Amino acid sequence: MNFGELGTAESAILLLVGIGVFLLGFKFLGDNIQKLSAAKMRNLFNKAVANRFAGVGVGALATAIFQSSAVTTVMVVGFVNAGVMTLTQAAAVIMGANIGTTITGWLVWLDQFDVMLYAMLLTLVGLVMTMVCKKNKFNTSGILIASLGLVFVGLEIMSGSMSGLASNGAIKTALQSVTNPVLLLLIGAGVTAIVQSSSAVTSVLVVMAQAGLLVGGGGNGILFVIMGTNIGSCVTSIISSFGANTNAKRACLYHLLFNVIGTLIIFPFVCIFDGFYDMLYGWFGGNDTTCITFFHTTFNVLCTAIYLPFVKYLVKLCEIIIPDRKKKNKKATASEGYMDPRFLNTPSIAIGQLVKQTTYTAGVAVKSLNAAFETFINQDETAIDGVKQDIEKVNSLSKEITEYLIEVSAKEVSLNDEKIINRLHGDNISIVRIADIADNILGYTGKVVEEGLNFSDIVKADLRKMMNILNEQYELVVNIVENNDVLKIKQSDELEDDIDACKKQLLADHMKRMTRGECSPENNSLFVSLVSNIERAADHLSIMAHSLEDK
Repeated sequence: MNFGELGTAESAILLLVGIGVFLLGFKFLGDNIQKLSAAKMRNLFNKAVANRFAGVGVGALATAIFQSSAVTTVMVVGFVNAGVMTLTQAAAVIMGANIGTTITGWLVWLDQFDVMLYAMLLTLVGLVMTMVCKKNKFNTSGILIASLGLVFVGLEIMSGSMSGLASNGAIKTALQSVTNPVLLLLIGAGVTAIVQSSSAVTSVLVVMAQAGLLVGGGGNGILFVIMGTNIGSCVTSIISSFGANTNAKRACLYHLLFNVIGTLIIFPFVCIFDGFYDMLYGWFGGNDTTCITFFHTTFNVLCTAIYLPFVKYLVKLCEIIIPDRKKKNKKATASEGYMDPRFLNTPSIAIGQLVKQTTYTAGVAVKSLNAAFETFINQDETAIDGVKQDIEKVNSLSKEITEYLIEVSAKEVSLNDEKIINRLHGDNISIVRIADIADNILGYTGKVVEEGLNFSDIVKADLRKMMNILNEQYELVVNIVENNDVLKIKQSDELEDDIDACKKQLLADHMKRMTRGECSPENNSLFVSLVSNIERAADHLSIMAHSLEDK
């Protein structure tokens, strides 16, 4: 694109504008891809735990989508901090992220072909789609297409800005005067640390090369800068580790060590083989863009290939450098479970974690219910304090879930994700109700002990049968909620019907015993209340299962 004769100052401003448009396009592109494939993104990260090769693939693909290795690494730190991903699994994803970030360079590589004008037209096509299509999914697709066009608009503005810079002899001399490999490496790391985007820095380097502005005076100089960008990209994840647990800090350290050691391995080779860039230049027909992009991708793939067999040893090194802290007894906190503030920048992932957090909290609530039931059956007041701690934990986690849901709601989420958020609000209420029922049963225990009331072994066995069915229903509901398996709702309903039948039978048998004088009248209200409360807990589990039908 010809912007005419531009001065140095105008070119510099135009370059900054181009970078801004370029990054804005990628930001919108990544956000809208997330909206369209939220469930697939959550499943993608679930597959990362399978093996190290899957982890590398997931890291590469996620970064290609988000267009930022920093975003992927920050999410990985969140997963490790939440205990969802082990350090070894995180290491594989981090290595893959370095490969995925090179996709941006290949998009810039397209600038050498006569496709830019048509690619920029995507901005208008996408805008028209958003105005014409009223459905949420098509509207999002329109923004996605417009964002892709915006990427190419930014790229073309950057290319156009180079005319003024390339004609400035002072700038050319300054760029060519820095030839020290270590200094060039530090420049790449420093600029990337400031911009917090290795993709943006690499893209600018490619555009500069197209205009004849080669950093480092030509030869291997620009390759040292490219290697430096990998080190500079670690800054964002390091910042995100502040306040995280020990393993999350180790994940950030691994990211830094991986990039630093990988650079130290390749760096001497590039220094010794002074004609390496010239060899690439010959291979690719004198095309600087292809040389730089090819090296960036090959460098990251090669580092990953070298590291992959030795992941566990580097993880061990991280564990030595950052040892385990002494554990302290703490009450339940907001950080317990799967939520982490780092996920908020990727709402689809945050919602997936919220689903797990909800079922986790439901597990604590059902655990407290079972424990309260046992205190009643065994008339064991010594266990009451432990049950109350679990009930308090449910209330604390429930509050945190609500606050986290509100924060996620404030982000731009898809219509489907909005429905999940609303469903989780309702599930959260049901979970608190189950914990309240556990608290009710604790009250019955105190009365049973105080008044010296007793229940026969037959009655206790019938009550245990009812609780066993409820626990079976709970396991099924967790499966339904976590896997969105609406087909199993019918099975949940059948179990709830069994609990209703147990309640009717227990109350009918109780009345017969009362009539025959086999049961003390003092036991009546407590027995009826206990059975009714267990049945109510089953109702709340059923509500959680059926909430999926409203999606």
